Amino acid sequence: MKKVFFILGVLSVLFMYGCGNSGSETNAEEEKVEISIGHVGAPVSPQQGAADIFTKLVEEKTGGSVEIKIYNSSQLGDERELVEGVQMGTIDGGIISAGLFASSYNVMEAFEVPFLFEDKEHALKVNNGEIGREVLDNLEENAGLKALSLWEHGFRQITNSRGPIETPEDLNGLKIRSPEVQSYSVALEEFGANPIPLSFSELYVAMDRGVVDGQHNPLMHIEGQRFYEVQDYLTVMDFAYTPNVLALSDAVWEQLSEEQQTALDEAASETTELWSEEAAEQNEEILNELEDKIEITHKDEIDWEAFKQVVEGVYPEYEAEYGSEFVQFLEEVQAAAD
Repeated sequence: MKKVFFILGVLSVLFMYGCGNSGSETNAEEEKVEISIGHVGAPVSPQQGAADIFTKLVEEKTGGSVEIKIYNSSQLGDERELVEGVQMGTIDGGIISAGLFASSYNVMEAFEVPFLFEDKEHALKVNNGEIGREVLDNLEENAGLKALSLWEHGFRQITNSRGPIETPEDLNGLKIRSPEVQSYSVALEEFGANPIPLSFSELYVAMDRGVVDGQHNPLMHIEGQRFYEVQDYLTVMDFAYTPNVLALSDAVWEQLSEEQQTALDEAASETTELWSEEAAEQNEEILNELEDKIEITHKDEIDWEAFKQVVEGVYPEYEAEYGSEFVQFLEEVQAAAD
């Protein structure tokens, strides 16, 4: 009898031990995954606007098993540091300008060739379609990261202090502050303008002092930075389209379950459309606010095709600089507008 009780006791202990282990494994599986994503935008910016939508969608689609934490205003580093950190796995993720990935895959800079995208619908068709996905797949292969989606940063519009811009000739001789993106510089020089590389933080003072005549940026920045105080003319011409890439490190992506990966993919794709709609509403509000602050020339008042044809004339220069795949992308994007 004692032997029976002894055996039952041992089995009870083993059973309890086994149940305890099972519970620990289940709890481990249900532990929340936190993903830190950085960007250089302000708390009110295109990056943050898209990030807020994405964060909410991820929470809904994963039942809270994945938590997205957003760090704005360069808290995790500038854009080059974000790219390097995501590639190395020292930063979970980033919302980063497409052109910053050009060193790994130069077609990313082709997105920012001036007068390539005709309107928001054209850009959305490319970003959320086969062309956009193929580019992101190639970026993943070349850069060693997970590229989930392309989000709108906005069309860049030109402001200046010299006069209205309605024809390509109106750009001739203007000193235009431009980021150090070759796609912009080549086009501006073809128009006869003088692209001036200058940090964004120095731009307001440079325009106030006449160091540069003008600049190009999305409306949210033009209004948010109060450029209308030192500029007299705004041309809403959709000069160039700037997309952001939502990128995660391979290490973070691989730690997610298949269900979580699917949820993040869906959330990123849905954010592309939802943010584009919200950004359009915000831009309309901004234009209304700017009507009394700066003289505005609207897109339907300019010969947009004339500007586009000037830039198409430098496609051979782009091909010489970047290769045939770069120009092939430009042609595919143009065809998608039809």
